[in-house]
Amino acid sequence: MREAEVSVSETAFEAMGVDELVSLTREAGHRTVEELACHGNGAVVQVEVESRLDEDRLTALDCVDKWNHVAARDDSHVYVISFTAPDLPETLADTADDLVGTCDPEVDDSGATMSLVGPHAAIAGQLSEYERAGVSPQLRRIGRYEGPDHPLDELTARQREVIETAWELGYYEVPRAVSADEVAAALALDSSTVTEHLQRAERNLMGQFL
Repeated sequence: MREAEVSVSETAFEAMGVDELVSLTREAGHRTVEELACHGNGAVVQVEVESRLDEDRLTALDCVDKWNHVAARDDSHVYVISFTAPDLPETLADTADDLVGTCDPEVDDSGATMSLVGPHAAIAGQLSEYERAGVSPQLRRIGRYEGPDHPLDELTARQREVIETAWELGYYEVPRAVSADEVAAALALDSSTVTEHLQRAERNLMGQFL
């Protein structure tokens, strides 16, 4: 298993067709972004900003599939946004499916940095697809993936929260005590997002043992 740390420049957002979405979150005082799910040429992300987004502009963006304002805190607001990068090829999903996962991207004024974890061929294929789409990711580092000792540490923070909540509510009882919709309601998330989190978390966990 390999891990590659890659970064993309500010111009890459425009090449992918998501520059307006990034600008909108920056205008609202971007704090953090967490990838909840990835589908090759798009993703579901949780974004924390200092003030509410311009929601009319958010709705009007071509790249945004749907969004939810999920929390209003004392000094910030949290959104879950599903988007598809219109200028990225759908074939990215083929190589993305072979990756174990990606870390939460770090977005700043100069671009974004993230890690790709998976077989060498899957990482190389993902980078090649980005290159063909006109996005030129910079490979900062690649090496052997040094996974954490505890199996749950393989999961993103959101995957771990979802799978632990599902377990506590009885989703894994036989027969099941709750549905994915009920797990989603407990987490105030969309049911499709929860289902994808569970699938990815289960895949990552099973991959350690099979």
